[in-house]
Amino acid sequence: MSKNNTSPKKRIEYREKNIRVSRTGGVSATKTVSKDGYGATINTNHGVRLHKRLFKGARMGFQRGNFQFIGRYNSGPFNFNISKGGVSTSIKNKRGSYNIMKPNYSSFKLGGVQVRGKNAATLQLIFLATSLLINLFKLLWYISTTILWFVFLSLKWLADFFIGFYRGYKD
Repeated sequence: MSKNNTSPKKRIEYREKNIRVSRTGGVSATKTVSKDGYGATINTNHGVRLHKRLFKGARMGFQRGNFQFIGRYNSGPFNFNISKGGVSTSIKNKRGSYNIMKPNYSSFKLGGVQVRGKNAATLQLIFLATSLLINLFKLLWYISTTILWFVFLSLKWLADFFIGFYRGYKD
């Protein structure tokens, strides 16, 4: 049986403040020291990273002799990521996130099982379309009940007005 025919394995990991244990990455310990916008991170798997905070959400640094630039910004449900590799935008929800620019970087989590890649992008699109459809029905329901209530109150006001006008004219 070739490697391509094997079924994908589930993501299994354990995270604490400074320790991460995963099925594929093994055990990793991390310690970060930072002061006045400068910082150093020591990681047992990735070595030492020296970095400088440029502004909120953006930093640049060196790790293993390679230059890094990472910028993250979020506004509402949208996340914006900037790096040397380019720009990406994702939308997050309670089931994970859908990466608009790079759909294969999406994630979907249901029942404690996290799926990533093309399958996650497909599941996210189904989830987003379903949510959009449900919210559209809710919006139409609220609009129709509001219009019906307004029509009812207008008719009631007209009826009260004419009844009052008739009683006033009669007396």
